[in-house]
Amino acid sequence: MSVQDWLVILENKVKESESIAARILINAKQMLKWAVKRELITRNVLFDINPMSDLQVKKNVTNRVLSHEELKLLWLAVNKSRMTHKNKIFIKLCLIYGCRNGELRLAEKSHFDFEKMIWSVPPENHKMGESTQKPLLRPITKDTEILIKEAMSLSEGKYLFSNDGSKEVMGRGAPLQLPYNIMQYLRRHNKYEMEHWSIHDLRRTARTNFSTLTEPHIAEIMLGHKLLGQWQVYDKYDYLDEQKLAYEKWFNKLMTIVN
Repeated sequence: MSVQDWLVILENKVKESESIAARILINAKQMLKWAVKRELITRNVLFDINPMSDLQVKKNVTNRVLSHEELKLLWLAVNKSRMTHKNKIFIKLCLIYGCRNGELRLAEKSHFDFEKMIWSVPPENHKMGESTQKPLLRPITKDTEILIKEAMSLSEGKYLFSNDGSKEVMGRGAPLQLPYNIMQYLRRHNKYEMEHWSIHDLRRTARTNFSTLTEPHIAEIMLGHKLLGQWQVYDKYDYLDEQKLAYEKWFNKLMTIVN
């Protein structure tokens, strides 16, 4: 297919749904990249195509937060679906920690200290790392410890989440497909049409619930955000004890919702 063939499909889809057109473009680019590496095709004709500049797709700022009912169904679907066990753990940890999925996807087993009960996200693995040159420190709770150790036992090599049958880190696009699998399961087995959500929406959902359980500055630190203004300059406390208490409260609230 030429780039013109692709653009006919994508431009027609934009008229129906900009978000779906953008998703098709992302998936198609990944597919063609895969094919180029295996010499099935000579080049990725979509390499330079940008959803905003070439398809006039407006950047969609979403406010999607999963409701309690949706969280209950999400947890049910994660447990009962035929999704790989590693992916089930990945979704649960994203929801519990409210972390960026890349921080978890790139995590190495050595980043988890079970004596100090701390998960250290190195500077190169988190958004603020380039400016701070410091790791993010998150507490490991008794509940997340179980999930983390289980993930370790299922992955070969140094990464917490490796690709099945290899020691390579989980692919960048892999987490993006997981919500679709959950929504498909609920559609098929529960006759429930769940509104579209992304892995990043789990982060927003967690942050919204953190607000009911702890102080705003603790919730921001849990997400790996900077403190405001001069606060970040003078306050070098890690708030690990406060974070741990908030994560435990969130997990207990989540289990109350689920059950």
